[in-house]
Amino acid sequence: MPDFSIDYGALHEVQRQMRELADDADSGGATGVFKDVGEATSSERRALFGSADLSYAFNLFYTRSSSRTKQAKDGLNELADTFSGVADTFFNADAQLSSAAGLMSGSIGLDEWKSDKEAYDSWQEDKNAWDAYLEEIGAADYFEQNPDAEIGTVCNADDAPGWCETWINDDDAPSDPGAPPDKPSEKPPTEYSYEDEQGKVQVSVELDDDYNVMKETSTITTPDGQSYTSVTTYDSAPQVIEPENGGDPYDVRDYTMETTYADGSKTTTEVVIDEDGSGTMTTTDADGNKSVSTRSGPDGEWSEPEEEDD
Repeated sequence: MPDFSIDYGALHEVQRQMRELADDADSGGATGVFKDVGEATSSERRALFGSADLSYAFNLFYTRSSSRTKQAKDGLNELADTFSGVADTFFNADAQLSSAAGLMSGSIGLDEWKSDKEAYDSWQEDKNAWDAYLEEIGAADYFEQNPDAEIGTVCNADDAPGWCETWINDDDAPSDPGAPPDKPSEKPPTEYSYEDEQGKVQVSVELDDDYNVMKETSTITTPDGQSYTSVTTYDSAPQVIEPENGGDPYDVRDYTMETTYADGSKTTTEVVIDEDGSGTMTTTDADGNKSVSTRSGPDGEWSEPEEEDD
């Protein structure tokens, strides 16, 4: 999991304290006896100071100091919003990177499992063919009693069994598959979770009957509870194109990604990939505004999004 590039909790704590300071500014920042006297009536102040001049002077001082502090309220709230916005923006960006890196790097282990399963299934198929052949030539009992025997060594011995002649003269005899590779678990991995002091990454996938990923869900959560969730749903099984010019294969299946950001807002992104690898990506934000990006081919970068005309 990539390190988060910013302490989001600290930014939100600054934002909280800014708002508290703004609340204090709303009352002029005055507290205690100073505030009580400042908000008292003129007659109450005169009685307290014993002088109309002192009462007037204090009232003038209190009013001016309070009004100047009140002017800071809006600025403090705007600054608090800025800290909050920076925290959410950087968190969402980091979350997107972490989400993609978590699955694409193979952390879930699905690609490795599929490779191991393919290797084991291939070995099992060869083993079945070999066992059937040994049964056919009458050698099955011998190898059942001598499981570590190697047919080449056995049939080159002076006292080789009679079935060895059949094996030696058979140009189409299958090969001994040898020892089995490690057998993978019966069920493929479909979940991945990682957690440290920086936060938590959770990835889960849904598969079709051929173990193709049809849906991916990634959730990033910081220690202070900020959360980012991305759900990608594919329209079909992989549709891999092998370029005639020998380039890297690419997948042209379409997909939809629904994203829930740290502030609870949601966007939907629909991606359509053409046969030549070019594509169009349309994103709709929480307010219904749409933007469109395009790419020229499978190796092309997506263009800067442009607002879609109504």
